[in-house]
Amino acid sequence: GNLLNILVQASVIALLAGGQTFVILTGGVDLAVGALTALCGAVAGHMMIKLGMPVGVSLLVAVAIGAAVGLFNGYLVAFVGIPSFIVTLGGLTLWRGLAFESTGGFDNAGMPEPLPFIGYGEVLGVPMPIVISGVYFVVMAFVLSSTKLGRYVYAMGSNEMGARQVGINIKAYKLAVYVVCGLSCALGAIVLMARMDSSSGKMAQMFELDAIAAVILGGTSLFGGRGSIWGSLLGAILITMVRNGMNLLEISQFKQMMAIGAVVIVAVWIDVLRRQRLLKK
Repeated sequence: GNLLNILVQASVIALLAGGQTFVILTGGVDLAVGALTALCGAVAGHMMIKLGMPVGVSLLVAVAIGAAVGLFNGYLVAFVGIPSFIVTLGGLTLWRGLAFESTGGFDNAGMPEPLPFIGYGEVLGVPMPIVISGVYFVVMAFVLSSTKLGRYVYAMGSNEMGARQVGINIKAYKLAVYVVCGLSCALGAIVLMARMDSSSGKMAQMFELDAIAAVILGGTSLFGGRGSIWGSLLGAILITMVRNGMNLLEISQFKQMMAIGAVVIVAVWIDVLRRQRLLKK
């Protein structure tokens, strides 16, 4: 039962890590996936609870917000030339602040159907968050392995100048990468809202760190060009298992934050050593 609970708990981090994988494979990073998740969820929840909007319309707005922010990030990175670190570092507070502003800082509880089913329902005995995450990763794995976008993501991460010289439209495909990440945040927001049965500007706090840690622990190089979507899924499960184990051992939340931060540093250190070894060869 605890193992099944771990997979359910890992679902949101896994969804965010999936979108983060696309960005990191190109050599970038998105530091604002948690803040964007909060914005998508806070706005959708406010529309459903306070404004009485239909569930379908509210969720479509959440998806539209995720796609729009992805376009915004992608435009600044690909067309303007601002480093992804700076763009998403600004978004870390911008989107979180907008989430609070759009809801007046209040929580919205008591999500209408079918959100409770998405959070706690089952299909053939499998919890819905696991089903959604499973379908998502199958689709993303297909995109990375069998589409132009996937092949060009690896090409851009491995050698962006070389990819440009062979005729790849770097700007367009990098824009698409950030849209994928934004849509992943919107999907993560829907699942998180359903599991919490509420939404607020506080949701998904520190999820940025967990998502990046999951991607790196899954074997994706922080320098881009090497990694897999399935590795990120395993990394998300590992991060959740570590947190779950520390909860069972009654380790304080502050020590848990220290442990996850240390894991990220060690994982990046190992990636740097691996990269240096490959360069020497």
